[in-house]
Amino acid sequence: MAEVLSQQQIDELLGSLQSGNTDLTKIEEQTAAQKIKDYDFLSPKKFTREQIRLLQSVFENYSRMLSLYLSSQLRISCQTEVLQVEEEEYREFENALSDSVLVAVMGLHSDTYHVEDKQILMEMSRPISFSALDKLLGGNGSGYLINRDYTEIEISLLTYLFKQFANLLGDSWSNYFDISFSMDSIETNPQMVQSIQPDESVAIVVLSITLNELQGNLNICLPASSLEELFKSYDAKFVKANKHDDPHEKQLKRESILKQLEGTPLTVSAILGSTEVTLGELLNLHPGDIIPLESKVGPGSITINVEKLEWFKGTLGTLRKNYAVKVEKAL
Repeated sequence: MAEVLSQQQIDELLGSLQSGNTDLTKIEEQTAAQKIKDYDFLSPKKFTREQIRLLQSVFENYSRMLSLYLSSQLRISCQTEVLQVEEEEYREFENALSDSVLVAVMGLHSDTYHVEDKQILMEMSRPISFSALDKLLGGNGSGYLINRDYTEIEISLLTYLFKQFANLLGDSWSNYFDISFSMDSIETNPQMVQSIQPDESVAIVVLSITLNELQGNLNICLPASSLEELFKSYDAKFVKANKHDDPHEKQLKRESILKQLEGTPLTVSAILGSTEVTLGELLNLHPGDIIPLESKVGPGSITINVEKLEWFKGTLGTLRKNYAVKVEKAL
């Protein structure tokens, strides 16, 4: 997530802009320059590039499912897309949250990978949540400019909504892992979430949700400890080691595969030629008419197909009083 400025930093920036002491050209050059991040060797990254790409793929699928669900449930146009997937410490995610938020605590479960009592967090922006509530209660979705705490009825409705979000999460992960998600609780105070240590590495997935003209974010926090067992299995199955196989072993594998395929039946056909006629010409055909083919008579004029693929060129002839085709060349 982007760095959050304090109110003092915002006031100093606005003051320098109004006084004319800020060099806008220098700011534009810094913005256009290549971004360089500091790497802390005392706190190494827990997520590899392959794992980040995996999360990107999973949540792109999730965003499509979420868009369809919200469009049907709220009966309004909804667009959802993945803005970013990045690793950071949990304290950075927590500091970016305001004092009054809507955070769903979801459980991650898998008997296959022996994962239990692991949690992830899902935080929805207030305007999106109040607009969804307004639609669920029969409104037009415009009642989102509300600055107060959530009522018990609103919490109950949002709990139902997040339960459906949890089911969609399980569906989006099903192509890679046998896991499920459960809706455990909803917190409106980020200080009440004590299951994640401040210095723990987490993957933050930011989804942009657009309901008609209203835009907000759905932030998903995935602790590295919750995904550790899953990624071990993924690395073992899908990440190929960078090594050179023995040429002799490769040849033996090739011969073994070819030997197993030798008994496979294939359809071989010789195409004498083809042509195109109009429907009128076809209706006027009679016995004895001659149809010229778009092929020449001579060696190598016959196309030999294996299944539906052209493999050889051949010459038409006879063998033991049967038609035959002699293979001239391979294509």
